[in-house]
Amino acid sequence: MSEPQTMYRGFFSFNALCMWSPDSPVPTFCSSMELSPCGQYVQVRRRRLDDSGWEFFREDMSRYWQPTKAQAMAVVAPRLRQIGERLIRQADEIEAEARQETSTPAVASESL
Repeated sequence: MSEPQTMYRGFFSFNALCMWSPDSPVPTFCSSMELSPCGQYVQVRRRRLDDSGWEFFREDMSRYWQPTKAQAMAVVAPRLRQIGERLIRQADEIEAEARQETSTPAVASESL
């Protein structure tokens, strides 16, 4: 009997990012589960939270589950890019709002 294939799902988190460290990369990690013999789901055996034994946790197979960590992270990379593009738009909006404030005559005359 062959060993079950391990599958990986990539994640990233912004919890460790800070405006004072803009060059820090987004932390990434992968979770793993075994591919079921039928290939329709992934599963993992884990200890119950109440420590009363073991249980199987299953999840339907999706495109996020990949055979390598690198491939799993590549699947979530477009989401990371989408968030990055949104952050750039937000920064542009903030700067445009500030330019609008400083271009009004009332603000300009107060600064003299």
